[in-house]
Amino acid sequence: MKNSVIRVSIGARVTGGDQEVRDLISNPSLFVATDSVDFATQSLLRKQDGQFEIAALTGDLSVVMGNGLTSESQNDLKKIEFSGPGIYPIRIESLINKVVRANVTSFVNRVDLSTRIEPMPVNLLVTLDSTNTLQLDGSHVISELTREKISQLVSLLELDGPLVSTQVSPQVIDGLSKSEKPADQELLLRLTNAISKTNLIATSYLAFDPSGASQTQHEKEFNALVELGQSTLSSRFTSNVAVSDVWIARTPLDQFGVDLLAKSGYRSIIMLPAAGAALGSFDNTARPYRLVSGAKTVSLFVVDPTYVPQLGETKNSSFIAASAIAAQLLAQRSKIESDGGTPSLKRTVLTTQDGAVLNSNLIHEILLILKRVPQQISIQTLSDLPEPRQDAYKPDLRVKDISQFEIRMKNIDLLRADLNKLNSTLDQNSNTWGIWNERLMVMSSDTLTKTQREEFATQTRNELKSLRTAVTLEEGTTFTFGSRKSQLRLDLKNSSNEDLTIQVKVESPKLKLDRSTAVIEVPANGSNELVINAVALSNGLFPVGVRIFTADGSSQLGKKIEISARVNAIAGLGQVVTGVALLLLLTWWAAHFRRKYRTQVSDESRVLRSDA
Repeated sequence: MKNSVIRVSIGARVTGGDQEVRDLISNPSLFVATDSVDFATQSLLRKQDGQFEIAALTGDLSVVMGNGLTSESQNDLKKIEFSGPGIYPIRIESLINKVVRANVTSFVNRVDLSTRIEPMPVNLLVTLDSTNTLQLDGSHVISELTREKISQLVSLLELDGPLVSTQVSPQVIDGLSKSEKPADQELLLRLTNAISKTNLIATSYLAFDPSGASQTQHEKEFNALVELGQSTLSSRFTSNVAVSDVWIARTPLDQFGVDLLAKSGYRSIIMLPAAGAALGSFDNTARPYRLVSGAKTVSLFVVDPTYVPQLGETKNSSFIAASAIAAQLLAQRSKIESDGGTPSLKRTVLTTQDGAVLNSNLIHEILLILKRVPQQISIQTLSDLPEPRQDAYKPDLRVKDISQFEIRMKNIDLLRADLNKLNSTLDQNSNTWGIWNERLMVMSSDTLTKTQREEFATQTRNELKSLRTAVTLEEGTTFTFGSRKSQLRLDLKNSSNEDLTIQVKVESPKLKLDRSTAVIEVPANGSNELVINAVALSNGLFPVGVRIFTADGSSQLGKKIEISARVNAIAGLGQVVTGVALLLLLTWWAAHFRRKYRTQVSDESRVLRSDA
């Protein structure tokens, strides 16, 4: 197009550090051109995708002036002149008939390679946070959000794995491996291959606050989750040994939490934005920090919050956004040096709000730029963290409110205690224990919602109640005794899918039992007969109470069952009745013979008197 030009302008060198770079980005009117070059659009080459390709010569203004060149000769050379090494804002404008139609602001890094400079360490941290995959029925489901996070993470690691430090939730990895969707298994395979290329950081199996654990005496549970997390990662990612002495804090820590971490072997703590915010505002998060626990000193690194929203950028051009972030880092390093500091003693940790990879292309572009300036920026991993400096600044830790954590763990402990009452009744090898233990563990997670936790608790208590009332005896059953000695035959039925070992107690004031307590196993969905020898102490119909307990007798299962016993005849009483009857019979016969004898004597007397 005629009268169309591309103008490349350069502004004054940045001297105000990373803040000046951000100001120039947020307020374009602050840009003041110190030199510019125009290119006729029609003379520019175009790439296959239609983009213009601009090649502008650059030079050092002090060198040009030293060679005796005038400003007119500078324009003839089509050079953009710099005033020495440093970061410069650059603006590219499209003009038609001298009217600006479009523009973009970026930055240029001018380096003097003949001068030895110290690089500033930069860590790029990416994480896959803990999220629940366990369902009420025991299956595992990966949400679309989690699946997208994993995909973004894999895309980054496949390109730049060795340059970043990566922490993935063992809980999510475990859930992904148990998902029944083929797409999830393919994603797991890609993730496994990608993880082999990166610096892997171990973590607890799920999110479990060390401060809350320490204050509520749940250190044992914390360490168990740490060990489970490490074993889960090592079994899944066999080609990568995870760094186990770096703790990445997602929530604020207090001294109790630091003490537990130090006791558990952690030497360094990285605070993500939510955790670092509790420390207050810092003028420079790149400075060395430390925390102290007894005789131990722990290195502390705080994520720079100014880069957090920029790393989450997904709308604008990745290259422009990456150039801006790289410019801030370089300007930050220059500011440290110009203020008399030592850039190599500072460290900037870059990540998003929760550590997730939101734009893998953006991070890739940042790393591409930073790799080109190894003299100024040293890209490092968390395995390269230095020993804590004794002269580093020690921030004050605020006391943390752990009331919600305390309530949560109290409820879980109560539920666990109720479940453990079945230790002697339900076989320890039963899958039910595994299901319950997994639920209890998931319920302790910091990331589980209140609603999810209540659903798991309700489901578990319903299952517990079902087992506790599974073994029954038909109430109202009547046993008939035909003699003094007989047997109680109790037909115990089990409606559950588990073999249950129980203790049965039988009570009756009218029966003498050879054993009032017996332990018996009732098969799943089956029955078993308990036979108890009994001696009746009286006749008639009387109640018999049956109570079912756990095998150790510590907890009653279900309510008391009332049955009856009917005694129709008792041997001792029969002998008495028989004796009385015999006596009555003998008495009758004696009386009968006596009357007969008297009658006979009377008749004989009358005959004698007649003869006389």
